[in-house]
Amino acid sequence: MSVYVWNTFCPTLFGTGALKETGKKAKELGMHRVMVCTEKALCDFKVATQVIDVLKEEELEVFVFDKCKADAPSDICDEGAAFVREHGIDGIVAVGGGSTLDTAKAVGIIISQHGTTIRDYYHIEEDAHEMKLITLNTTSGTGSELSQWAVIGDVVTGAKEMPVYKPDLAIVDQALTYSVPAGTTAATGMDVLAHCVEAITNRNYNPYGYIFGKEGIRLTMRWLPAAVREPKNATAREQMSLAANLGGMAISACGCQIGHSFAQTFGAMHHIPHGLGCAWGLPGVMIYTAKYGERSNLEIVAEAMDVSFDEHTDTMQLAKKLAQKVTDLMRELNIKSIKDSGYTLEDCMKSAERFMHDGAFGNSPGNPRMEEIKEYISDTYSMY
Repeated sequence: MSVYVWNTFCPTLFGTGALKETGKKAKELGMHRVMVCTEKALCDFKVATQVIDVLKEEELEVFVFDKCKADAPSDICDEGAAFVREHGIDGIVAVGGGSTLDTAKAVGIIISQHGTTIRDYYHIEEDAHEMKLITLNTTSGTGSELSQWAVIGDVVTGAKEMPVYKPDLAIVDQALTYSVPAGTTAATGMDVLAHCVEAITNRNYNPYGYIFGKEGIRLTMRWLPAAVREPKNATAREQMSLAANLGGMAISACGCQIGHSFAQTFGAMHHIPHGLGCAWGLPGVMIYTAKYGERSNLEIVAEAMDVSFDEHTDTMQLAKKLAQKVTDLMRELNIKSIKDSGYTLEDCMKSAERFMHDGAFGNSPGNPRMEEIKEYISDTYSMY
């Protein structure tokens, strides 16, 4: 009998108005001097300021670090750690998308390890946790608010690295996502779908994670188009916030696979938004899984996507139906293809050498070598 691990997720406060509890929760965690880790645009558009205000209402000292950028660059993480030391900060509240939350995790790692740069701590499990961290997501995508993974863009090597630091509390309030533009909503929503599909189709079977993944797929297929069309649709935003959270739990239990390897390597080379890279990589995941993975996993995905099949349906045919379902969704969401974005197959193939270094790659079904990687990239490029 196999043995599985679950219940590894951080506590989550979920629902409309949850952000108003941030100050109280920060005090409960022993925070007094708080760094709000965020992006300048979120301050300019009065998104992060909502959180800053509730922290100040609880008479906490607030220090705003608003230098976060896409891909969580390693040098910005190092600046954040220096900022913590400069101001004697004893707790971090992160407000933003996945890269901002990952930056905050990296700061937590550096401080807890008594170091100066995240580049020293890419390949360690979390063995010290001295800096309390609350995360508030402003996009419905990465699930980073509760996952232990931080995806960091190394400014020296250009690679994406995945150190570990688990938040102490996630606060999910869909009101923080209302101002996210349609294109970003679409791309981050496809990241949710990729998390859920890849968690189910990789080599790490975990029945608990599959429950989250299947429901996350169902919610995304149902509510992502509405969230893109109607950004102030409270129900759609809430359901996508839930889907993203479930996706974070799914990958915490099971991990991702080769689709994320494409998003994280090709994306790092060309500075492509993570969700967009995940969208491009997802149809090929279906084909790759049909070739090297378990048919039963594809059947779970098909049930969640409401794609018809029976025991006589050829496995590759089922995979193609699932890939078509994904590409139809991308067209509905007005997501540009790789080709329409100006990239050639040769451009994509240049990322192949980096796959084996990517943290998600080891979860891929089968025993992928360079031949299988290039085959996957070719399928991915041709499908959308």
